Amino acid sequence: MTQSVPLNKLALSPRNVRKTNVDEHIAGLADSIRSKGLLQNLVVSAAAKSGTFEVDAVGRRLRALRLLAKDKHLPHNWPVPVHVVPRDAATEASLAENLQKIAMNPADEVEAFAAIVDGYEANGMASQAERIANCARRFGVSDRIVGQRLALAALAPDILDALRDGAMTLAAAQAYASHPDHAEQLKIFTREAKSGFRPHDPQRIRDALAGRVYSLDDRLARYVGLDAYREAGGRIEADLFFDDGEREMLIDPALLEKLATEKAQAEADHLADREGWKGAVIRPVTAPIYQSPPTPKGFRRVWTGSDDVLLKDRIDAIAAFALKADGSGIEPLDTHFVPAIEDATATIHKPLTPEERAAIVREQAIKLRAARLATPQTEGTAFEGRAIWPTAHYIDPIRTGPDGEYYVAMIVRVDRADYEAQIETAARQIDLEEAEAEARRKAEEAAPSPVDEPTPPEEEAPADPDQDPNVNDRQEEQAA
Repeated sequence: MTQSVPLNKLALSPRNVRKTNVDEHIAGLADSIRSKGLLQNLVVSAAAKSGTFEVDAVGRRLRALRLLAKDKHLPHNWPVPVHVVPRDAATEASLAENLQKIAMNPADEVEAFAAIVDGYEANGMASQAERIANCARRFGVSDRIVGQRLALAALAPDILDALRDGAMTLAAAQAYASHPDHAEQLKIFTREAKSGFRPHDPQRIRDALAGRVYSLDDRLARYVGLDAYREAGGRIEADLFFDDGEREMLIDPALLEKLATEKAQAEADHLADREGWKGAVIRPVTAPIYQSPPTPKGFRRVWTGSDDVLLKDRIDAIAAFALKADGSGIEPLDTHFVPAIEDATATIHKPLTPEERAAIVREQAIKLRAARLATPQTEGTAFEGRAIWPTAHYIDPIRTGPDGEYYVAMIVRVDRADYEAQIETAARQIDLEEAEAEARRKAEEAAPSPVDEPTPPEEEAPADPDQDPNVNDRQEEQAA
């Protein structure tokens, strides 16, 4: 039997079978009732006190109505439509009401939200944010929840159909919705559909799509700048399914990489021109730190070496740069590029004389010695007995950094002033060692050679009768 009962004549029934989560989202339910009215009657039975009733099913709606009355959105005697059942049938009615509920298919639900939000535009709500807020208010949910439903409704049709057919979980659909581009979604969806191990795994989907977007704090985003990215047509959208909060992401990765490359190349060209290089190349902005820049055609890569490249040597060489790890700018690399084949018209260099070659070797030895003398000693430290000077050919003994300081093998920093203070000492030590070596060489040359002893004459070996067939005849002749 259906009738109306004043709100203040209704009480919660101990026979209601739903005992858990009864107070969850009551405020949202109250907002929904306020905007759309009470769409479902309360199931009640007569109480012991005449004229009062106990709510055996749909008790959450009673709690929501009381909240509306408390906030003065409803009078305390507001007539509540109810369906009255016998008291002895109240528990069965409560159980039946809860068991017969069938949750909506997630795909149907998100499409319904999208249709409702789109319908608000016809009523004059031009702003998407305003339409989302209005929908959230009318259904008693947060703006973020409505945004999540719209993102799911905007999935590529094939993915939404897979969700509708139960071919994937809601968590997998949310992972696909973390990237708004259908083409990118379908690339991963097609691959996942063929996976023989846990197809459409949410974490694997997110990991695959993460490389196709950039976060706001990525070094490329910091280097290019959000204003420049937006001015070039770049899009920024919220990832509504990022943990428990939201994050904004740059969803045009190719554009961001293009802008970063162009900016880095322009800065590299400016620095190269200022420092006298022929030109500049940059390491790809998405490449790992161990990757070298591409070698220009007609050039070969060489290490910059222990000293800065002289201006006369830069004129025909190309400098190499890379984007810094923190995105604050570019930095020079310890490599550059020189012509692979000298021009036929170039001046032919004559070979070095022994004296010139010796002078170069001496200069290099002095520099290396000075760098090692300027390096903090290891005696009395944790490195004593374990530190060595590397001699492998692929390790530079010393080389300069971008600010002019020296780096000595063993990765010990040496300031330029300490290095230069040891130049004279190193030169004296080298000269002394060379003088000692020269003295040893002259002493060895002046020493008399040992007298050769005469070699005794070789004795004739006895004949072997097994090897000489005439030996027996000779022995007989000697005996006669």
